[in-house]
Amino acid sequence: MHRFTAWFQCVCALLFLLAISSEVAGAQTALHVFYFTSNSTITTYNVDPTGVPTQVGSPLTIAGAQWIGNIWPSPNDHFIYVLWPDANYKYSLSVYDTDASGVPQSTPVQTFAAPSWQMLIHNSGKYAYVIKTHSGSNGYSENLYLYHINQTTGALTQDPKIQATYGPDYYYLESLVSINKAGTRLYDLWSVSFDGENNYYYSYHPINTTTGQLSPDVGTIFTASNYTGLDEQYFTTNYILNLDNQNSGPSVLNVYPNVKNPQQPLFTCTQSMLNACGTAYNYWLSVDEQYVFLPETGDIAIGRIEGSTNQIVETGTIPAPNYVYLFPFGPDNRLIYADEGGGLIQIYLFNSVQGTVTNGGTITFNPAESYSLYPAIRR
Repeated sequence: MHRFTAWFQCVCALLFLLAISSEVAGAQTALHVFYFTSNSTITTYNVDPTGVPTQVGSPLTIAGAQWIGNIWPSPNDHFIYVLWPDANYKYSLSVYDTDASGVPQSTPVQTFAAPSWQMLIHNSGKYAYVIKTHSGSNGYSENLYLYHINQTTGALTQDPKIQATYGPDYYYLESLVSINKAGTRLYDLWSVSFDGENNYYYSYHPINTTTGQLSPDVGTIFTASNYTGLDEQYFTTNYILNLDNQNSGPSVLNVYPNVKNPQQPLFTCTQSMLNACGTAYNYWLSVDEQYVFLPETGDIAIGRIEGSTNQIVETGTIPAPNYVYLFPFGPDNRLIYADEGGGLIQIYLFNSVQGTVTNGGTITFNPAESYSLYPAIRR
């Protein structure tokens, strides 16, 4: 099975407004929020500084939705964008305003048809990038669009200029991958034609941060290793991380410099360096891009990327008696949400200085239903 992931990155700081005169008083802090979806219902939770979650507001059920396909919170969590299919598998996108606790309001700001959509929201919250897929006699084709986000209502308005086109391709759908931390690059994944091996390529579009417009892509910057096995990439400011497994033998985690078409990795983390590097079939990256999380048989190893010494050093573990899946990390790198199986989600507090975790609170749910979790920061 060929798998690609991407790491959607945004940096959220804890801001304090200190009273320095009679005209300036009070303080404003970031509020940790997550949205838990079960079938067509969205339930909002706030997480306190000890990692304990509390349900807030009333759950929102989208009438006519079969399930929730995806949620994209805006960077300040004042709006959420919800993709959902109806009984005929026709997808719509609904935009919801949220209150001070991050709870989406019952009436959407905007709803429109969104077939075959992929979306990324820019780190500034001003723009959204959408790939729309079309199928025809020559295969799949995609157009990449820019949408402007109304900062008061959250509503989307499509820019008349098509930012990029892909295809046609009989075998593969082009994908949006991620936006870099600085907000100056949009990474994408594409193919030319199916040839069994080495037919998946990454490129990026430079982003004009003032207008949101994309420049033409810079051409291939990285080529995936294989088709038949696992091939999973993350693009950080300094590195390209590639986890490869040919469905036989140990996994290999290569750490490349983030340059165009790197010929050799800076180093390879194999089982001899860190046991988890040779056994992992997927992995996650911390928001600060300093740590990788690699599942083993009995736990998830936390390893710090040491570029100066060309190694990954284990700093801690997350207990995993059963298979544990990590949802996207909280946007400020402080919280980790782990699906521990059997209808239990454990929240961990992450110490990004030491690379260790401590237990927070939990929520329980019915694992037989369609579910997911989407973290956010309300500012």
